[in-house]
Amino acid sequence: MPHHLIAIVLLLVLVSTALADVLFEDVHVVRKPKGDHGYRGMMGDFVQLKDGSLLLSYTDGDIMVVRSSDGGRTWGNPSVLVARPTAPAKGSIAHPSFLRLPDGNLMLTYIYTTYPATPYFGTNYYRLSADDGETWTEPYCYTPHPGYALVHNDRLHILSTGRIIATAEYKAYMPSSEDHGGYVGMTFFSDDGGFSWQASRNAVDLYGERKIEVQEADTVELKDGRLLMFARTYSGFPVFAYSEDKGETWGLGIERKDIAMPYAGLPTVRRIPSTGDLLFLWIDERSQDKEKPQVHRRCGLAAAVSRDEGETLTSLRHIARDPEDDFGYQAVEFLPDDVVVIGYHARDGIHVARVGVQWFYGR
Repeated sequence: MPHHLIAIVLLLVLVSTALADVLFEDVHVVRKPKGDHGYRGMMGDFVQLKDGSLLLSYTDGDIMVVRSSDGGRTWGNPSVLVARPTAPAKGSIAHPSFLRLPDGNLMLTYIYTTYPATPYFGTNYYRLSADDGETWTEPYCYTPHPGYALVHNDRLHILSTGRIIATAEYKAYMPSSEDHGGYVGMTFFSDDGGFSWQASRNAVDLYGERKIEVQEADTVELKDGRLLMFARTYSGFPVFAYSEDKGETWGLGIERKDIAMPYAGLPTVRRIPSTGDLLFLWIDERSQDKEKPQVHRRCGLAAAVSRDEGETLTSLRHIARDPEDDFGYQAVEFLPDDVVVIGYHARDGIHVARVGVQWFYGR
């Protein structure tokens, strides 16, 4: 064999070996009886504690946590973080999330909603901890807005200015008990460490004219200072929107018909610390239960990278993909060793994928 062909073969072998060595592990952390759908209201968020351990929150009546001391490889037994908040009859809590504040304190947030009971109401609360989650303050509302406004798990971020921003879905077109109708996207923000909050002066609204809902959005700060909102819909594709003033006002929603989103599902967008690119995660496939035709499943949890601030998405890969399963409500945490942990629900509980950053760039 000519020397140049030998060199090419050796290079291909080295590349294949390197790709094979890129980390991808899936850990079944919280085990539950298999249901028709995934446990869609259960999933919470990650936080890295000051002692180096990792917490994952979820709801199971109370707000629960499990702890990992080895970067998510193994997890301890569940414990109660915050007992079920006292609420009116038929109320429930969902999607507990964490945020490490600039002063070192820890913020815990969660949804409180009466859905599907009436009166139809939903809002969001936070508690603070000065001792890394050992004790918590009383709850305070951080979404001062009438009606039904929900901030889902892993939707709070700190911007370069220090502003805390929370991205919410708001049911602007009422009265309606339809779970997927009447929603617009908006933000709530705080410039004083979470003590006072304001709502954005307008919303991303595609429902009034075109009946396209803007739900469960996430937000990321772009390199030029703008904010990008990435929202789910039931139209077959997601919606993007931009803010020029850190979430105080929003431009028109843009339908991204180049990105398949056939059955909604919480979308996520994050900046990859080590590369500076954007990481997008969303549900890109759906399936139907043959024995129960009314049951549709979100069966593909996809990931893609954007090197141009969301203009184009490349390197599509699947974190989870099974036509008989149902995934979503993912939370994302970047660990110091260039490993990403991604928690998500399935039909049998909560899983955590441990993924090397380079895995997202594989072909």
